[in-house]
Amino acid sequence: MIYSKHLFNFTSLIGLSLLITCLSVHAGDKRDLEKAGNSTRNDTVGAYDEDAYVKLGPANLAYDINAQKLINMSVMSRQNGNKLGEIQDLVLSHNEKISYAIVSAGGFLGVGKKMVVIPLHAMTIHKTEENVAINLSEQQLKEMPEFKFEYVGDRNYQTNNRPATSSTGGKYYAANIDYNINAKKLFGMDVVDPYGKKLGLIKDLLLSKNEKIVYAIVSVGEVLNLIEKLVAVPFHSLQVNKSDEEIILNLTQKQLEQAANFRFTN
Repeated sequence: MIYSKHLFNFTSLIGLSLLITCLSVHAGDKRDLEKAGNSTRNDTVGAYDEDAYVKLGPANLAYDINAQKLINMSVMSRQNGNKLGEIQDLVLSHNEKISYAIVSAGGFLGVGKKMVVIPLHAMTIHKTEENVAINLSEQQLKEMPEFKFEYVGDRNYQTNNRPATSSTGGKYYAANIDYNINAKKLFGMDVVDPYGKKLGLIKDLLLSKNEKIVYAIVSVGEVLNLIEKLVAVPFHSLQVNKSDEEIILNLTQKQLEQAANFRFTN
């Protein structure tokens, strides 16, 4: 997936930012877009490729869990079984993974409600019980620094004001996280074709067992005048236009109309 001031590449944000300063806007009806890239390919910038191929997912697509199901799950302590909080949001990293859960810890800890970040790989997900377990106690959670979205972009916070030690070993500090965008910011964002015509909106994200985001679920029913239709789109094929807060997809309405109707399985 791509995400930049105009379009940033999720897998090569720093290198791409240098390239963007050298670009000029091409005249005409077509938008200049970054081609989707990942860690195995060179990152390039160029005009929209009309021949680019997007392989959509089948109706019975296999996946581990969806992001919407993770959000609002209770967070339980493995040490004593007590509830520590709830997942409020998810952090997408630059390598197209859900790297952290943003957890709301509240009044039952004897303090005001605050947000903390916990690595998703450190959580055991119980799908049936709809909760996750983490090896932290209430006291350790109290001692964790509060997460705020502005922290991740604050270089002074990350370098000069980072707490030195904690009972959790420092691995949960907001300054340490690989943050690109949060899941809730993507949910509901318009998906458009390269000419700005609306195709649908982002409904959900599908994760594999290693926290990799493999597909985005795009709701296209409203645009196609259907009651509801969901289409699974490979996550790496999406391009985010930050300034317009929209996602660009190299597909037509007809292609989406002909695509398989995705169904959730968990």
